[in-house]
Amino acid sequence: MIRHPRNTNAPAGRQGASIERKGNPAYVASLSALYGSAKPARIPGNWRDRMPDPAAYYGQHVAKLGKPNGTGWAQGVCPFHDDHNKSLSVCITGERGGWRCFAGCGGGDLVGFHSRLRGLDFRAAVRDLLGGGA
Repeated sequence: MIRHPRNTNAPAGRQGASIERKGNPAYVASLSALYGSAKPARIPGNWRDRMPDPAAYYGQHVAKLGKPNGTGWAQGVCPFHDDHNKSLSVCITGERGGWRCFAGCGGGDLVGFHSRLRGLDFRAAVRDLLGGGA
């Protein structure tokens, strides 16, 4: 492996660019503005075990949800686009609660569906699904 020498010609103002940011007031202020606090709340380690039942969740959020077929998938109206036909399939028997829109909206799991439905990032969607708290 060839090692390249360090850049010794770095501009004077950039020599400390990789300093620890924890004590930097501007960095802490930017985190506070972005997340509401200096440190984003952690998701609990057992969050997957505490997810809502996919059948109950999709039953409340998907219009015209039909009965599941033999593999546990049910069809309904996709909430992500103007739809009059059942183009969304959701898995109501799996622990992850998969979903797939066959009109081109995509697919994923229960967290991804909730995130897209509410316009939340992953952490906020998990906290919201867990009941607002952690």
